[in-house]
Amino acid sequence: MALRAARILRFAEATGVTNRLLLTMCSPAEAVYVKRPVDSVTVPGAEGTFTVTNNHSLIVSQLKAGVITVRDGSDLKDYFVSDGFLFFNHATDGSGCCTADISAVEVVPTSALDKDRAAQVLSELLAAPKDTEWDRSKAQLGAALVNQVMKAAE
Repeated sequence: MALRAARILRFAEATGVTNRLLLTMCSPAEAVYVKRPVDSVTVPGAEGTFTVTNNHSLIVSQLKAGVITVRDGSDLKDYFVSDGFLFFNHATDGSGCCTADISAVEVVPTSALDKDRAAQVLSELLAAPKDTEWDRSKAQLGAALVNQVMKAAE
């Protein structure tokens, strides 16, 4: 019952909220936030890390592997994303609440990352045969992703 109530509250619409950034962050498997009012969100953009707040300029940005930090007052929550996109839009109603929509392939709380397991996966990738172009590409891309996981897990 408590789990059901928590899910309902997580997906509750922000009513009566004005001049806040409404964050929606999801992956194909889960919606982490749905129009949740926050102060800011810092994302690993393809061109560099940047922070979005309410009334930011319009933006669509590709995300690379890294950490997303959600700030609400003094509360900070970090999530690892493998890649994805950020869409920022201005308010369409009179609330003054802009929206930031993050769509990512994977969204994992950094507290759930296992640095030792990531190091093991990296060793396996580097030790695997690299006879074909596919093998070399898989090892290179996999190593880059695992290195970002290890960095986020620190």
